[in-house]
Amino acid sequence: MALQIDEKPTESVAVVERKKDWVVLVLRVVAFFATASATLVMALNKQTITLVVATIGTTPIKASLTAKFQHTPAFVFFVVANGMVSLHNLLMIAVNLFANKFDYKGLGLAMVAVLDMVNVGLVSGGVNAAVFMAELGKNGNDHARWNKICDKFESFCNHGAGALIASFVGLALMLIISSISIIKLVKLKSTHLQLVQP
Repeated sequence: MALQIDEKPTESVAVVERKKDWVVLVLRVVAFFATASATLVMALNKQTITLVVATIGTTPIKASLTAKFQHTPAFVFFVVANGMVSLHNLLMIAVNLFANKFDYKGLGLAMVAVLDMVNVGLVSGGVNAAVFMAELGKNGNDHARWNKICDKFESFCNHGAGALIASFVGLALMLIISSISIIKLVKLKSTHLQLVQP
């Protein structure tokens, strides 16, 4: 009789843990799509315009200008950071789905929590560097006499803004995932301490 009473709470705890695993899995999938779309949109972001730079007599002299993400190191870092976070999420999705058979004795949770925090810092640095350059491109800097470019490269700036929004969504989701990973690790440690103490 006492065994049946003790078994019910452990079954309910296991059901709650499985639900939390599915929540983390869904959050990781959405974060993967957010960071992957930010990577692809920014990496494929390119616009060419033709401007009349002078007129000699009645003949206009034209110049073609191209805006690419590779022209700004902050945008390159943005693409690399979001790409790395996308790969991390893809790897963690695979581990979550296929590594249930392995027992890491808590080491896996610690590694996942640390890697999640590293990726939060990485995507945060990438998106904030890109936002700084996007603001400079949109508004310019009168004191340094840097002209704005978004009035000429409107499509380039709009695609960049979409990539930034997707990356901020990915950052918010990675913060939530990282918090859940740390909470799991703390709960595992407190459970282990309760089992060790008499």
